[in-house]
Amino acid sequence: MVVCHLMILLVSSLASPRCPSLVAFMQLLPLAVSSADPLPAPTLSADPTYDVYYEGEQVALKCSAAIERKIGGFRFFSQSGQEIRGRELPFLSVAELWLTATNESAGEYTCIYFVNESGQETPSHRSLPLAVKVQASPVAPTLSLEPQQQVYRPGDSIKLLCSIPPTPDGFTYVHFYKNPGHGDSTGVTIETKNSSSNLNIMGEDQSGSYSCAYFVFWSGRLVASETSRGVDIYVKSDNISWIREVVVGGLFFTINGLIFFFSHCVMKRREVKEKPYHALQRPSSPDLEERYQTD
Repeated sequence: MVVCHLMILLVSSLASPRCPSLVAFMQLLPLAVSSADPLPAPTLSADPTYDVYYEGEQVALKCSAAIERKIGGFRFFSQSGQEIRGRELPFLSVAELWLTATNESAGEYTCIYFVNESGQETPSHRSLPLAVKVQASPVAPTLSLEPQQQVYRPGDSIKLLCSIPPTPDGFTYVHFYKNPGHGDSTGVTIETKNSSSNLNIMGEDQSGSYSCAYFVFWSGRLVASETSRGVDIYVKSDNISWIREVVVGGLFFTINGLIFFFSHCVMKRREVKEKPYHALQRPSSPDLEERYQTD
């Protein structure tokens, strides 16, 4: 800026009434220099807004530009000064940065925006810092199964038992999950105010990793505990064993039937051989029968 003023003084000393264009340029030069000054600072806010966030909760930091012009982009900065890429919302002059509350994500955040003019990037002042405070979530429970088996069959009933540490203040209910946090999660959940729930096994699609968590009412909202370690349930259908039993049973009856048939044939042949010849020639007529006996 000092160099610019020296240039203006130098030009003005050389200027004369015969060079009005030079005088006009000298008057516009300060305006051109001031146009490169930083733009007004944006506003940084959080959604939802809490004094403190518990581990695992989601929070969106929103950076809103202070001017109604085409914005070239936004930048977020962590407390350490590291630049973080956010998601820009077209036509709203707003960008979002989604955070999961952890010890690592706690701290102060700032943001800027910039515009592109004549191939140059003009940034804004930094926003006021926004503090994200994080506290530990309730301690994780322990999940166990009754009965404990390596394989379960359709028709079995399993008791899911979620053991909670000494009941915390504001305890509300227990939540059971199947395959939490996985792409193939079915989203199956069981809510109960007790610490256990019965799972009736119907088929192999119930195989998976099960876990549980409990919820407490803290700071005016429901807060989830850490999730328990997963417990695997493996279900094997009885279709194959049923078919095997049918095949084995069919073979048993077939073999027994063949044995009975051949035994019956052998006995018939023996009976035929043991009968006397005249017994085979007995007449069927009563008169002939009487004459045969007289003779």
